[in-house]
Amino acid sequence: MKIALVIEHFDATRGGAEAITVWLSGQLAAAGHDVCVLCHDHTPRFNRYHAASHGASHDAERSRQSSSPAMPDPPAGVRVHRLRGLKLRTGLGFRLFGRRAAAWCATHAPDIIHSMTVACPGDLYHPHAGVYASIHEQAVASRETFRQAVLKRWMLQFSDKQQTLLKLERRALAGPQQGGARQILCLGATMLSDFQRHYHVRHDRLIRLDNPLMTPAPPPPLLLEYRDWFRSHYSLAPQDRVALFAGHDFRRKGLTWAIRTLAVTQAPWKLLVVGLGKTREYLHLAQWLGLAERVIFVGPTHEMSRAYASADALLFPTFYESFGLVALEAMAHGLPVISTRFLGCFDLVERHHAGTIVNSPTDVQAMARALDALPHSQADRTKLASLARKATQGLDPESYLKRLEAIYQNCVTLKRSRI
Repeated sequence: MKIALVIEHFDATRGGAEAITVWLSGQLAAAGHDVCVLCHDHTPRFNRYHAASHGASHDAERSRQSSSPAMPDPPAGVRVHRLRGLKLRTGLGFRLFGRRAAAWCATHAPDIIHSMTVACPGDLYHPHAGVYASIHEQAVASRETFRQAVLKRWMLQFSDKQQTLLKLERRALAGPQQGGARQILCLGATMLSDFQRHYHVRHDRLIRLDNPLMTPAPPPPLLLEYRDWFRSHYSLAPQDRVALFAGHDFRRKGLTWAIRTLAVTQAPWKLLVVGLGKTREYLHLAQWLGLAERVIFVGPTHEMSRAYASADALLFPTFYESFGLVALEAMAHGLPVISTRFLGCFDLVERHHAGTIVNSPTDVQAMARALDALPHSQADRTKLASLARKATQGLDPESYLKRLEAIYQNCVTLKRSRI
């Protein structure tokens, strides 16, 4: 099958959407498909790791790199076409990229246009970034004061790029006759309900397809070694109770409220902050709350398995997460997840009793109670880890690819029947 994958940045270092697209392209090519990726760029313009804000500690190996990390070649068998134009910071640049991608597809006529970007919805629109209407809602909700919320709402209303994204989203969901997608692949229950709530999309156009666990977690004996290594690296004692926060967008993912949660726990929990972002305001918050010694900024790292292994729970009070690969990976490593109903895969956590889901990211009392209620004994922790790992069953790469190929085949059949 001839497949065109469309994404703005074909660069696995940028985030979950890009990482899974790079992974998926290689998997489809290995399965014998003819895969072409249409992107605006695929090379990092600067070292996002080295440019992390002053005041954070970093993974030792990563912090020594002073040049941009080498961009690996595309996966074997994958062709990459760069459709360069105006910068994507503007609405016009975004529209232009979408038009060029659509023109390329019209010329080369792939069997399936599988698009991760609203700029060019294709046959299957797979919005890893999320539902923009909901993202705007939560961008306002994440502000701590009424004045900040009003200012953010005003900025969104007068942002050319943000208003363009909303218009393109409406078009993508309007249907193929209006230039939209035939079907929309949703990453979880939250995305399904958001599309129906904002746009009243018909049920038959929405397909739930949870993200896969791209890399299996190491076996438990190796995780114990990783735990000792990481804790010794960051001067954490074996008896310390440690929560992990992981993500690049600190505001949207609720780092403020993760730090505030530590201030009201009964046990002296410590927080590992893994990810890239401006750390100054969070360092000041930790100092103001008297938590300077209990909040450790690790920075970005390739040692995520060691970071997961070192922690006792994932604390992730997100305001919006389209799916939440970090939660999936944490559960695969045996960590209970404490998060919110804005986590795209929150139903996996609840269904398998693999943690606690609270209604609001600002409910620090509920999150603190959830942390303090986690078991101390090794036997109870092992039991909870088993429940967490069970939540990831069925999300292996093989099952994911089999389901996706069935969706492709159905989409091709629909296209041919309506020609």
